[in-house]
Amino acid sequence: MSPLVLFILLSISLGPANPQPRKKNRPTELAHYQTGVYLAAQGTKLRVNIDKQLGGSVSIQFVDKRGNVYFDKTLEPSETMARISMDITDLADGYYSLKISNGLEMEVRTISITTPRPTTVSRSITVL
Repeated sequence: MSPLVLFILLSISLGPANPQPRKKNRPTELAHYQTGVYLAAQGTKLRVNIDKQLGGSVSIQFVDKRGNVYFDKTLEPSETMARISMDITDLADGYYSLKISNGLEMEVRTISITTPRPTTVSRSITVL
């Protein structure tokens, strides 16, 4: 082989390589989910039902307006549902937030807890 042909072959094979873009280390899989939130047991329990697809995680938090966390759970990628029952009888009156997030979207439900005040029933009877 002539030195010129050898030089051309080597320069083509050892030419500049195209750099490959680096992959970013962040999760690309998001879990799609559906929620149902309701009161049960005469308003003493807050029920939260979540159905999600496999892959991705979903976090659930129950916080007050000051940011105090009363409940915190993360559904792992292998889990597909959660059935949560929270006893709310010992919570003080006020506004609370239930936050459900898959990392990109966040659903926030506001829960208001109020204690009804007792009323006095009075009636008068007149004899005619």
